[in-house]
Amino acid sequence: MSFQSKNKQSGVALITAVLIVSLAVVASISIAENYELNFRRTITAFDSGQAWSYAKGAEQWAKAILARDQKDNTYDAYDTDNAWWNNGAPLVFPLPDGFIEGSLEDAQGKLNINSLLEGNKPNPIIQLRFERLFTTLEINKGLVGAIIDWIDANPNPTGSDGAEFDIYIGLETPYLPADQPMKDISELRLVHGIDQEIYNKLIPHVTVLSDANSPLNINTASAEVLETLAPNIRPGLGQELVAEREDKPYKQVGDLQRHPLIQENGITLDTDKLGIKSDHFLLNTKCVIGKSQVKMVSLIHRGAGNNLQIIKRSQKL
Repeated sequence: MSFQSKNKQSGVALITAVLIVSLAVVASISIAENYELNFRRTITAFDSGQAWSYAKGAEQWAKAILARDQKDNTYDAYDTDNAWWNNGAPLVFPLPDGFIEGSLEDAQGKLNINSLLEGNKPNPIIQLRFERLFTTLEINKGLVGAIIDWIDANPNPTGSDGAEFDIYIGLETPYLPADQPMKDISELRLVHGIDQEIYNKLIPHVTVLSDANSPLNINTASAEVLETLAPNIRPGLGQELVAEREDKPYKQVGDLQRHPLIQENGITLDTDKLGIKSDHFLLNTKCVIGKSQVKMVSLIHRGAGNNLQIIKRSQKL
């Protein structure tokens, strides 16, 4: 064999060896990267699982506070006598490599969409409240009819802006109206005529509760909602009532009717489905563990005899 042939064979062997080493290095790097990626995924999944567990644990904390509050108070209000309120600030607790915070909100301080119906017919007093709210928020009040049509079972449109089967089936992407009470406030976005801007305006003042007879709590209702309780409440009066209510919550519904600001303006309130005590509360929980974060909203029902139940949970983005 010639010297040149031996050099060629040696060169091929060297190139092959270098190639093998290169492939081994690439493979090892790939394995290391996949291992690190899988390790991070495992840690994230573990942290996320822990965060969800802590968030669900916060529900037990909320139940305990609401049970104690039910025993100590005859009314629910945003005041220091109600332990669940905590001055409107979330309670924050440190955790290993993170924290958890939670705050309670009265779900009955808002107008309940499902209260719009009574025996599958519009409740005229509640409908007027919604129409007044829409007017205050500069929203077409005719859309209240479309909301009624979404939850009622009859095929007849309510008012000039009502919307039944024929409207929804004729959309570019057709779908059917629910024709039953709403299950979640997010359904409101599906109602014909309710765009994102209108939805955002309404969210602070309306809610969805399965019990259509749940009273509106006048101690926690917003200024805009308080102004829906009569046809002749001047703009701004609701804010004055809220400011005074912070120091002197209503102990009975009649306290609001007898309020000097109501009396001196000659206002007669619509007292249907009004109250000063609540059975439904929203727990807003945020838990951070490592790089994992969970935001959860839990609807809690507080029944008689400290019977507290989680009705539903939803994740916030």
